[in-house]
Amino acid sequence: MDPRDLLENLKTDLTCSICLGYFTDPVTVSCGHSFCTVCLLRCRGEAESTFHCPECRGIIEEDDVLPNRNLQTVSVTGKRLRPHLLQSIVDLSVCHKHGEKEKLFCEEDQRLLCGSCSLSPGHKDHRVLPLKMAADKCRDKIKHTLNNLQRKKEEFNVALDRAARREALCDKAIHSLKQSFISEYRKVHEFLWEEEELYLQRLDQQYTDILAKLELNKTKLSQQIENLERMQLEVEDNLEKGPLEMLQDVKGTLERHEELLLQEPEVISLAWATSPITGLREMLMRFQSDISLDPESAHPHLILSEDLKSVKYGDVPRDLPDNQQRFDSAPAVLGDQTFTSGKHYWEVKVGNKTAWEVGICKDPVRRKGQVSSLSKDAWTLVSLGSRYHCFLWNCKYGIHRSEPIDKVGIFLDYDKRHIAFYDAIDGSLISSFSDMVFEGPLRPYFSPCCPNGESTQGSIMLIDVGDSH
Repeated sequence: MDPRDLLENLKTDLTCSICLGYFTDPVTVSCGHSFCTVCLLRCRGEAESTFHCPECRGIIEEDDVLPNRNLQTVSVTGKRLRPHLLQSIVDLSVCHKHGEKEKLFCEEDQRLLCGSCSLSPGHKDHRVLPLKMAADKCRDKIKHTLNNLQRKKEEFNVALDRAARREALCDKAIHSLKQSFISEYRKVHEFLWEEEELYLQRLDQQYTDILAKLELNKTKLSQQIENLERMQLEVEDNLEKGPLEMLQDVKGTLERHEELLLQEPEVISLAWATSPITGLREMLMRFQSDISLDPESAHPHLILSEDLKSVKYGDVPRDLPDNQQRFDSAPAVLGDQTFTSGKHYWEVKVGNKTAWEVGICKDPVRRKGQVSSLSKDAWTLVSLGSRYHCFLWNCKYGIHRSEPIDKVGIFLDYDKRHIAFYDAIDGSLISSFSDMVFEGPLRPYFSPCCPNGESTQGSIMLIDVGDSH
């Protein structure tokens, strides 16, 4: 057998099969296998009196583990002798071709050479060094590599220590950050609670003031009714008088009641003052959807922009196919998007236009014949304004007077059955619908309305995602 193979076999016999290193404090178990004491204890783990051999899985009793001092001595000796034995093998190496000692080393072919081999054509142009010089050079490279490995190991140990320290800091940091965010959100919550309470107080005060005005209005109307009833009785009495007496009294009767006849009944309108809700629009913008108009649904009188973002009423109807999707009576157009879940928000700029309708409808929705805003298939906000007044209407609150609105925000939470309309400029709530009953898809609904003598012309326009103007 080759001496190198013998050395490798010897090393295998002196090596622990667990750590693959020379034995350290070896012990031998009943099945004949030997292991380092520490390695065997690590494999034994939490086992009590019996456990399995790591090599053959045989059962080992606690009393079967015996120290093997001879194996320890042989292992130490073998570890020390191995380098010298390998060197001696090299020294005794003889070229099988020329019978000369192989004292040279070819760096290109990485093999030992004798003098004659080094002069052969195959090694003529190769870098050939004396064996000792080549070994010293190799040893220097190995030492250099070993030093680099040691230095790199130290760098990684330093990094590991730094990572461990940062792990400890991370635990402290996350607790501190959580407390900071809790504190900040608590301040925001407290601010919003205070704002909500103040807003509710204002609404209560508005309610009280409106009730007082309505009571005065009712009293005035009642007084006017009584005056009209007295006038009516006086006129009826004149009718029962003789001709001469009737003619003599009618002029004075009519003059006394002329002012009363010119009076018109007046009922005060409900005008609720709204207040901006802090941070509302910023929150809603997180759910903004990029809405475009569906030209296939547009009424023939409606003119859509090329980018399908705005619509206005045209005096002359366009020549369009009367498909099933198109509105033929209501001057309306649907959004191209369909919603079946989630939260969605979009904004519509109405500008100085005073008559418009925007909102959400079921899909499909009635498109042939007149579509009423009272329909249970639609939830819309309607402006009934004129050049001088602005009135908003919806099926929940009816008609109420409002300040002119430049931009309307529409929010849909499909899963919670919630729809809301906002003044997108100041972030105030106009109206909202909760616990709505709808199933199936929903679509945005738009109508610039038919112009009349009181309304102003113009387009309604969808605001692009990210456009805050």
